[in-house]
Amino acid sequence: MDTSTERGTEITPVRRQPPITPKRQRRTAEGKRRIVEATLVEGASVARVARVARAHGVNANQVFQWRRLYRAGRLGGNPASRAGLDF
Repeated sequence: MDTSTERGTEITPVRRQPPITPKRQRRTAEGKRRIVEATLVEGASVARVARVARAHGVNANQVFQWRRLYRAGRLGGNPASRAGLDF
């Protein structure tokens, strides 16, 4: 590898650092419930779920999974206690 230039100065190769990825976020059941309940308004669309998910830094697919758990009563709390929700 030629490390000289026309002016005679040496060029040092740049070492690339691996990208820094954020640690996986751990959310409490309460936090998941709050996100899910924000998507459970009457007439909510896939776009609304995606918008809420993005606002919380979560993938929309993950929110849909949490919604299934919520409906099954496996996300803590009691989904039946939310009056007016039709699943």
